[in-house]
Amino acid sequence: MDNDAGWRIDYQLATAALGARAVKAEAGRAHSYAERWSDHAAVVVDYDVHLVA
Repeated sequence: MDNDAGWRIDYQLATAALGARAVKAEAGRAHSYAERWSDHAAVVVDYDVHLVA
């Protein structure tokens, strides 16, 4: 039965300055119990940053 019990949402840590630049965040989730490969839900965060080479 797929009741989302026991899910573990992973974390993403950032400094206050980087956190202020976050523009989108979501926790990944398989469409069905059969498609799960882990009981962790990966957290993906998009930041508005420009790297200098």
